[in-house]
Amino acid sequence: MKNFIAKFGAILSIFLLLGSFMFGQQLQDLLMKAPFMHIDPSYSGGEIENTIESECYTINIHKTVFPALIGEGSEGFRHITIIKNDSTVNNYNLETFAADNETIVEVKNNVPIVTKKGLADTIIQKGPSDKKLIFRINEKK
Repeated sequence: MKNFIAKFGAILSIFLLLGSFMFGQQLQDLLMKAPFMHIDPSYSGGEIENTIESECYTINIHKTVFPALIGEGSEGFRHITIIKNDSTVNNYNLETFAADNETIVEVKNNVPIVTKKGLADTIIQKGPSDKKLIFRINEKK
């Protein structure tokens, strides 16, 4: 009986493996719609904490995330996404805005300058520069 169960399990796993290759995209789409699946905040930026809207831009300020395999890590990040609403605007030149109590952001000629607790830092851009400007602020607890 044990021998039969082992052989049946091996044959079943071969079919599951072949099925996952043949129907991988449909399986992926099905799993992404499942309520227990979450997109990694490194890609999505995490939950949006605040939105600032103007005629030319929409600014999404995401919550600070401290990713770790289990629980929270000591180093984290915050994404800020700036979306162009007006296609005639070439450069991102935004008035200074506050991301939180300690973080001030200014964007001149597509270069975001972040001042955190009085210390300025130029943040490397992440993501597409066409319609969105996405940048990441690294933080520590």
